[in-house]
Amino acid sequence: MAAQMTEDQSLLKDAAERYLRDSYDFNGRRDRIAEGVYSDPGQWQAFAEMGWLALPIPEEFGGLGLGTREMAILAELCGRFLVTEPLIDALASTTAILNKGEQRETLLPQVAEGTLVPIAAIDEAHGGSRLTPTTTLTQTNSGWQLKGSKHWISAGASATHLIVLAQSPQGLAWVLLPVEGEGVECDRFPTHDGRGGASCHFDLAIESDQIIAIGDTATAALEAYRELAMMLSSAETLGATQAALDTTVDYTKQRVQFGQPLASFQALQHRMSNMLIQTELTRSLIYAACHAADNGHTEQPRLARAAKVKAASVGRTVSQEAIQLHGGIATTDEYIVGHFFKRITALESWVCSRGEALQEFMALAPR
Repeated sequence: MAAQMTEDQSLLKDAAERYLRDSYDFNGRRDRIAEGVYSDPGQWQAFAEMGWLALPIPEEFGGLGLGTREMAILAELCGRFLVTEPLIDALASTTAILNKGEQRETLLPQVAEGTLVPIAAIDEAHGGSRLTPTTTLTQTNSGWQLKGSKHWISAGASATHLIVLAQSPQGLAWVLLPVEGEGVECDRFPTHDGRGGASCHFDLAIESDQIIAIGDTATAALEAYRELAMMLSSAETLGATQAALDTTVDYTKQRVQFGQPLASFQALQHRMSNMLIQTELTRSLIYAACHAADNGHTEQPRLARAAKVKAASVGRTVSQEAIQLHGGIATTDEYIVGHFFKRITALESWVCSRGEALQEFMALAPR
């Protein structure tokens, strides 16, 4: 698929890869996480200066006006280098939700500059689903009132603002809240993939300009957010999967058993060949979904879900094979392979799980 990139896409990939290789050290990442720092402000500012945060923002609002394929290129590299900063979270929220609101002229430049880090909050512990929240937005004599809770917010500990999905008299609504604002209480916690999550409770008055979308616009934004999240999480899973495979191939070339490298054994060659084949099939499907999204193809909803299912399945299989081929060393915190598995596992359920995507894919099948 690299041969099918445009010149601009290749330049973006090369520059981003070079930066992450030089500036995103695995051991430094481990030390930072051990100290409870899940998102490095210096890295986030560097992302802003390189234009990564402005990637999907329209040019009239200070962005680059690029598409899903370009975001997927960055997502794939995030998986390869185990980036803990919430890049795909912010890109998905910005593109699908903030970009639909009347406030975008004010908000989008802040995202591009790195001063606003928006994270969508959709999961609830009891009684509600991602599509039918129990968090409520009600109209009062003096304005609006938001009340409810959101749990397991991925990268919530790194957010400056949450975009909360709520139920209103007009239907679904997206509400923008500063995490440090009055009436917002958040418990932050480490997640097994090296990030910081959050669970938050809301009980506060809301100004009308904090309502990003309501009614049919909010419903359309939720669907767009879910599908973009499927594609970006699939691309990040692909990056981690490819990195796990590459690390395994290198290890088997160096590890000697019975007087010869492990890579010389035909049985292990077959296993790694199958890992490579499935990884490349996944790559093709993900970028087919991105192409459909960027060109408005009618098959895009099914392709997004197919990419999610394929990436999650292959990512889990390849990363598990990588651990087995390494042996016990792969389960230690000091070795990188286990961290690929952890990130792939976390991405499997982000926004839309593999099981949900599979059910929706089958429901969208032509009759």
